[in-house]
Amino acid sequence: MIYAGFLKKHLEKIKIFIDQNSIENETLSSLVFEYNEIDFSSILNNIKSKKESYFFTKQVSESTTFLGFDSILQIKTFGQSRLEDTEKIISQLEKKFLSNWNEFDLESFPLFLGGMTFTINNSDKLWEDFCDSEWFVPKFLFFESHGKSYFLYNFLGKNFSEEKITTDFQILNSLLIKNNSNSKEIGKIAISSNGKEKKIWVENVNKALAEIDSGEVQKIVLSRQVDLDLVNFINISNVLETLGERYPKCYVFAFRKNDSIFFGASPEKLARISDGWIEADALAGSISRGLTKEGDILLANTLLASEKDLAEQEIVVSFIRDSFSQFCSEIVSKSDPVIRKLPNIQHLWTPIRGKINSNQSIFAILKALHPTPAICGVPWDKALKSIKEMEPHNRGLFSGMIGWFNLNYEGEFAVAIRSALLKEKKIYAFAGCGIVKGSDPEIEYAESELKLKPIISLFDNKK
Repeated sequence: MIYAGFLKKHLEKIKIFIDQNSIENETLSSLVFEYNEIDFSSILNNIKSKKESYFFTKQVSESTTFLGFDSILQIKTFGQSRLEDTEKIISQLEKKFLSNWNEFDLESFPLFLGGMTFTINNSDKLWEDFCDSEWFVPKFLFFESHGKSYFLYNFLGKNFSEEKITTDFQILNSLLIKNNSNSKEIGKIAISSNGKEKKIWVENVNKALAEIDSGEVQKIVLSRQVDLDLVNFINISNVLETLGERYPKCYVFAFRKNDSIFFGASPEKLARISDGWIEADALAGSISRGLTKEGDILLANTLLASEKDLAEQEIVVSFIRDSFSQFCSEIVSKSDPVIRKLPNIQHLWTPIRGKINSNQSIFAILKALHPTPAICGVPWDKALKSIKEMEPHNRGLFSGMIGWFNLNYEGEFAVAIRSALLKEKKIYAFAGCGIVKGSDPEIEYAESELKLKPIISLFDNKK
């Protein structure tokens, strides 16, 4: 319970902060307080019946979790200029931002949460709750990092009173009541299939191979959408907890807007920007895990020796390095990929770092990096045209970006793969595969099944 003790302890500090600063109507303020252990599952369970937006992410291997909710500021942009338009709005907010962040010995705090779709949305009903680019500042954000817990209270403008602050904390207090189910059940599903989905996939892969053979493109990334009917309602807090347990090296996330929740466990870092450096993952070639240790090593060595997969990996590495060269003075990466093992799949992986030149915009960097060849193809404009013509579904946020940034030139963004959209009583799961010269439609289909497993395997299908 936060209200009785926490507000009494910190109300005076909030009032002093407001009194001592020149807060105007356009001022965005952020106050951080140390906090005790955070019960994220209880909060998620308590807000699941409400309509407010929330954003959750967890990286077990990085000992980081945060949950922000109750939006006070939204930045929604559309069309080809979505990143430039977002940057213009942010540049105005930077001039009138106040915080007490410097009181805490922490590398960075999240502030703007959200994501951006794979490409501009064409008024698709499935994704109607999300914009082409959408970021929000939550009124409340709970944050855990390396064993320390924090609470962020964000507010906009100067019309704040003790009564207003007290009301905010009373509302928050109702969401912090312990509400953890003893059951670990997530929900049950039935897979909707008309029997034609695989046939369409094979036809599209063959079309992509024909375009590659013609020399028009080097690579086209095609995706599948699998529809799942919920037999009962899903418990999203159990979903996220299970994904965190199974995929500790991944970005586990959930972004809710209106009646939709986009969630998943992405293994791929699009960009981490901090302390003047940027990090990204080149993650392309894939193969299954072995049933034994010896079998697993054999499969990994097969992947490391695969000319097709190494060529696909090199395309992604070259793209990221070329993109970094536009805004970095120094680029660091290994010459050969290594194996990154996940519970259900193993990938070729090349981590890449770059020293960012001064006066570079986060949004210019994101525009240079997204979409990567790992989710679109090469060259991206021709590959994107083929994807739009071939895929029978709109990707929406799938293979877009999901993450956070602040006004101190820090942020972290994952490529939104291994993901699904929950809407009403249906789940729409997505997976994609890179098609290059030598790809086989049946093998690529089997790979897409592996990539769907993180979502589909969550559910108990026993009747």
